[in-house]
Amino acid sequence: MILRTVSPAHFENGVWDNGGDCARTRPFLRNETNLSADEKQLYKDQIKEFEKAKHEGMKKGTEFRLLDMTNAMSLRPDGHPSRYGHWPDERWKLYNDCVHWCLPGPVDMWNDILVQMLSV
Repeated sequence: MILRTVSPAHFENGVWDNGGDCARTRPFLRNETNLSADEKQLYKDQIKEFEKAKHEGMKKGTEFRLLDMTNAMSLRPDGHPSRYGHWPDERWKLYNDCVHWCLPGPVDMWNDILVQMLSV
């Protein structure tokens, strides 16, 4: 069993349906961003529950592995489609998508790391 940790949103100046946007075009440097309090708590909870499950799984012969992408993905606001995930001529107001990872780069890295984990 492989668990991928939470991947943070990168909304700025509001939330997804009320002014929030993530129109960054380059990765953050480490000193340019921090996880929100909610994201930190979710990450901590995931790790805690993963460790419990891993311990129980070992008793039953099940292997648990962690694909910890949280910190790496906190640095990649440029991997979300933002307002550019819609056609420019669409006539209705659509939200800015700063949660899904649809652009090349970040998700490719997840896949590369996953393949390495599976081959070990």
